[in-house]
Amino acid sequence: MLFTKEDKYWFEIVRETPTEYQILIDNDSIWVETDDTNGETICIYTFSSYGYEFIYGLLNHIDINANMC
Repeated sequence: MLFTKEDKYWFEIVRETPTEYQILIDNDSIWVETDDTNGETICIYTFSSYGYEFIYGLLNHIDINANMC
């Protein structure tokens, strides 16, 4: 699975503003977190894939020729 439009949007937002947003990776989920106005960490977006599907989408997103087998 390749990144959805929303995935691409959030990937670029995190890349452009690393002090405000962070991607967290768990064994079965990948999401974007930020701090709310009270300084508490909140999840604001969950990517559509994880694991090897996320890696495959990421590699293709950055124009690296990759295939799944």
